[in-house]
Amino acid sequence: MICTTYFLTFFSELIPPTGMKMKRPILLLLFAAMFLPSVAKTWQLTNKDLQVTFDDTTGLFCVYDVRNGKKWMQNPSAEPVEVKKVRQEKNSLEISLKAGFSFTAHVSLREDSGLEFVISASKGTPLKEFSYPESFHTVDKDYYLLSTDGEGMLLPVDDQEYPLGGGITYTYNYGGGLSMAWMGMTDKQFRSGYMTILETPFDAALRTKRQADGLITFAPVWLSSLEEFGYDRKVTYHFFNEGGYVAQCKKYREYIWPKNQVKTLKENLKRFPTIDNMVGAPHIYVWDTGRDLDFAKELKKSGIDKALLIWNANHTPYPMVGYDDELRKLGYGSGGYELFSDLHKRDTVYYEHDWNGPLRYRHTSYPGLFNKLAARKKDGSTYSNRFGTYACPANMAPQILNRTGREMKEYRHDTYFVDVYLANGLYECYNKQHPVTREGYAKAIVSNLKLLEDTYGVYNGGEWGAEFGLAHTFYVHGMMTLQRTWWTSGINDKGTIYYAGDWKNNSRPTAMLGVRTAPDVYLKYSINEALRVPLYELVYHDAVVTSWRWEDSNHHNPELWWKKDLFNVLYGTAPLWNMDRSCWDDFKKTFILSYKNVCPWLQKVAYDELLSHTFITADGKIQLSTFASGNSVVVNFSDTDYDYEGKTVKRRSYLAFGNHK
Repeated sequence: MICTTYFLTFFSELIPPTGMKMKRPILLLLFAAMFLPSVAKTWQLTNKDLQVTFDDTTGLFCVYDVRNGKKWMQNPSAEPVEVKKVRQEKNSLEISLKAGFSFTAHVSLREDSGLEFVISASKGTPLKEFSYPESFHTVDKDYYLLSTDGEGMLLPVDDQEYPLGGGITYTYNYGGGLSMAWMGMTDKQFRSGYMTILETPFDAALRTKRQADGLITFAPVWLSSLEEFGYDRKVTYHFFNEGGYVAQCKKYREYIWPKNQVKTLKENLKRFPTIDNMVGAPHIYVWDTGRDLDFAKELKKSGIDKALLIWNANHTPYPMVGYDDELRKLGYGSGGYELFSDLHKRDTVYYEHDWNGPLRYRHTSYPGLFNKLAARKKDGSTYSNRFGTYACPANMAPQILNRTGREMKEYRHDTYFVDVYLANGLYECYNKQHPVTREGYAKAIVSNLKLLEDTYGVYNGGEWGAEFGLAHTFYVHGMMTLQRTWWTSGINDKGTIYYAGDWKNNSRPTAMLGVRTAPDVYLKYSINEALRVPLYELVYHDAVVTSWRWEDSNHHNPELWWKKDLFNVLYGTAPLWNMDRSCWDDFKKTFILSYKNVCPWLQKVAYDELLSHTFITADGKIQLSTFASGNSVVVNFSDTDYDYEGKTVKRRSYLAFGNHK
């Protein structure tokens, strides 16, 4: 009865005040008639923690948490959902529903208090997209949305500026997608809340929206699979009495690691020993004069003891043949940039490319193969963005081996940074030579990553970090940069101090080597210590090394360099640098200081699970991270010194503890 009473109260709050066209008492009677007729029945699933009530007239659920007295009531659906039949067996309901098409929801309250929904429909049911179950009502502004469209953020539910929507799994595009297939709510005391896990994630989204009162909520959205419902969809909710965002991350880690066969960096080190040259080190993209071996030797001599150096064969000049071997002698990791996703219209016809010239390993040359390789929509058109047309990964393996096989003869890399694959999203391909669903698209990407491992003994890195590829990807660049407030922040406004640069100069692209000023929206969200939170690290820190995005590296906004370094320390993530000799000369002292401040600490915790993260002060200026080795760090983002347990944490600095309790 608790949720039934709450349901009446919830709807009465939606009634217009007295004095408007419809009087409050009359409207209340109408709502009672609509939603609580004499034939209505409520169905209950209960255990020691939760009481779950389903109203078969409204079609809505209410979850009462016995441990803390909180009630989570679903919002009314924007589209009518008719309940046709309900059958109960112990702590499970089988609900027949209709909402444009007929479907069945199998709802179970599990022993672990997970509230599980399995949604099924008849074979061949046509579908574009639909949302079920409906969002839970956000009751007041005392909550944060746990945003997983990147490293992680605490979004106040009363925020009115942050862009919402999107939420498609595993894509950096579409207004913000999910790097992990979950999202949550936590109270501002970081105790209670709930999380939602998409257990069938490949044709799905968790879409954020604002309620009528302006507060943010979210709901699962199911996308079609080849224009049909296709298969059973599954989503599970977990409700928390304590632990806040840390508890939610650990619940997800417990679920996702075995499902995706994720291993720790230490375990993968046995197969790929050169991983050790990458962890606890800056990841450096070298350009132009930065590709001289003497430059690498100068870095080493200056005290940059560990580093991963990566170069992109789409840009000249190439390093000396044997460059990778020489880097290994210095104790550095050696990497090549790779790209297997982009095609260009020039490839629709055959043309001669100079396979022995200065761009002999250019990544996007497939003469005459465009139509064979392109991913196709049902109408025969292609997928594309400003960088090119998408190649279907299911047909790329021969091209991958052809290109990398030639390069590896001259440049025996430790690793390939494979751009785009873990950032660009998943697509359906109707090309008759290689048709795939979104899940098939993901599996083809993973197969191609594994192909590189098995053929050359290299380990892989990637852009951003969609989790489906983490069994074969051990570092990802871009997770620290919040995507929604990066692309929309003014970085593309030419002629302003915020412009992020371009790629016109092949050897020295200003997008990589320039500096700029951070826009206001970037300062408000992307670099705001009160809102940033390491959700991704709490799940994956000991499996994958993350960094800022390459156009958003530690030094691109010089006035924020110190702050990005502190985030790297707090989260245990890698600094990302872009360098040629002139960039090094301009900021040499700061690069060296940055390395000394950040990397010795990273080398202590790089292989560790991030056990916990805590806001010591309410304004987020003082934060604590604790790692599995027992090492902890207190970071001070403020402009004044801070006393922590009798020890001084200097302004804009940190204090590390060994075996801190």
